[in-house]
Amino acid sequence: MSLGMFSIIPVPKDSWDESYMPIILPALPLVGALIGFSWYGLAYALALSPVPVMLQSAIILFIPFFLSGFIHIDGYMDTADAVFSRRNLDEKKIILKDPHTGAFAVVAAATLFITQFSAVYSVMETQKNLLILAFIPVISRCCAAGAILNLKPVFDAGYGASFKSGTKPRHSLFICILAAIYITAAWFKLGIAALPLIVAAFTGVIASAFLYKQFHGISGDLSGCVISVSECAALLCMAIL
Repeated sequence: MSLGMFSIIPVPKDSWDESYMPIILPALPLVGALIGFSWYGLAYALALSPVPVMLQSAIILFIPFFLSGFIHIDGYMDTADAVFSRRNLDEKKIILKDPHTGAFAVVAAATLFITQFSAVYSVMETQKNLLILAFIPVISRCCAAGAILNLKPVFDAGYGASFKSGTKPRHSLFICILAAIYITAAWFKLGIAALPLIVAAFTGVIASAFLYKQFHGISGDLSGCVISVSECAALLCMAIL
């Protein structure tokens, strides 16, 4: 159910069972693990290919967006429209739910893509270890899922509120433990090269707190924004190291 909701990765069967709703969010980081593994594998294959570095970078940039069905970038764009409107709380909530795309969303998306392309190009040009790509989507989704599970929803009705309903403290604990395991494993394997994961986690927490303050709650769109900025921060750190 989590795969079908948050990715385009084929699922074994088409089924939806309401009784499993409380574990859709705890399973989100596991969806990130599959996306991360695919991202690393495809990036590694491209690095060995004769494809020009600039084209490699463009393809690698879009792999996680494509595998997630662009659902998180959609939330990022909706969030940008609402935040940069600088309206009052009620008006920002209306803008957040508005399906139309505004100028702020377009500019924010272009900024994100240019920034991430620059980071990926720097990584590919300097031939850095790409294994960290397998870990980044897990940490970004741990932050997003943790925000929805532990913060009140913006709207009483919506995906965020629906997925939070029926969840228990153990679900948040599972996400924290999973994030700790991934960061620790990456640190033992990569050393200082695992720093982007810590940056991703820190950025995800800060972004969640900022958006919670802006909207007095969290939603599916806002969690998508958390994932997007968290992964962008990780790529920037990866390029700088």
